[in-house]
Amino acid sequence: MEIIRLNPSYMDELIELWSQSFAFPYEQVSTWVNEKSIRNCIGAIENNRLVSALNIIPMEGYVRGELFSFSGIGGVATFPEKRGKNYVHYLLKESIRISKESGSAFSSLYPFSFEFYRNFGWELGGFQKRYKIKTYSIPKFSEMEKVKRIPLEDWKIIKPVYDKHSKNFSGTIKRTEERWESIIFRTRTLTYLYIYEDKDIEGYLLYSVEKTNINKVVVREMICLNNSAYRGFLSLFSRQAMTIEEVEWTVPLNDLLPFILPNPRGECLVEPTFMIRVIDVEKALSSLKYDENIKDKIVIKIKDEHANWNHGIWEIEIENGKVKLEKKENLEPEIELNINILSQIIAGTISSQKAYELGYIEVNNFNSLHKFNNLFPEYPTFCWDYF
Repeated sequence: MEIIRLNPSYMDELIELWSQSFAFPYEQVSTWVNEKSIRNCIGAIENNRLVSALNIIPMEGYVRGELFSFSGIGGVATFPEKRGKNYVHYLLKESIRISKESGSAFSSLYPFSFEFYRNFGWELGGFQKRYKIKTYSIPKFSEMEKVKRIPLEDWKIIKPVYDKHSKNFSGTIKRTEERWESIIFRTRTLTYLYIYEDKDIEGYLLYSVEKTNINKVVVREMICLNNSAYRGFLSLFSRQAMTIEEVEWTVPLNDLLPFILPNPRGECLVEPTFMIRVIDVEKALSSLKYDENIKDKIVIKIKDEHANWNHGIWEIEIENGKVKLEKKENLEPEIELNINILSQIIAGTISSQKAYELGYIEVNNFNSLHKFNNLFPEYPTFCWDYF
């Protein structure tokens, strides 16, 4: 077995692999694979045949308001008859090495199994709320007057809204024009784009109408810079109550809908979403901004069996909002944790205090736990993009 970067000669085999593994028509999968995109893929080759593959998608994403190079992992698949031979294990280990080599500080993915990817250092990075609300229960807010529909072709005017809002979360992706085009024009069937405009555009709404046993609005994306825009779009749903019975949408955990609706009763599910991994500890920690009032030094031990450049004892010194890191194997660590939990703490998914209470980190100096907690307070996480 050999792990290689794929080239266009493997296009037909990759299309066949993804079509069978993900149960999509061959014709549809063939639109995803081209001579450029396949070069982001690595594959396991056995007897000169592709048996397993994954896609390493170069991206940029936000963590605590700072923009980083990300590698998105997707298209992880093995032909059914070749499963159980650990091909994906080898591919994931190689993806970590390639991600580091390409300059990525973080990696993210949407898992088929959280337990599986934890073995390689990825950890739960985000949650979302999924609302299902009856349209007749939504009031007709006066902010509806500032809501207007625009042609899908005018989508570029909403980009600044997304860019501004996405910086408020860890895990969000800075979108290329190609990604935007895919999101907006995934389907034109019963798909509508609205904006909320006061002095400036302060929100946008992209949704489709599904006709199943009931007529339902499925929101593909609703981003609001203030609650006025939120109430405006909610009112748009309420005005469709004669023909639309229900509206469904997903939001970050810190969403304020229960405080906006007079009657907040409705279906609300909390769902785990993406996983995140620190690829390069030194790059990740050095590029973040810290509270300028913090002047501290802390020694931590990181366990990362798949990335020896992260593994070991690190002395972290913080001053004037910046950090200096140095590996010092002769020091006694004050905090010990694996790369999974460190990734969560850096992203903001969990605080070090909570991680300690859950038994996920070992603390040899409780004053250091307090310092570490101040360095990385909890931070909202979310991602609108699936890959």
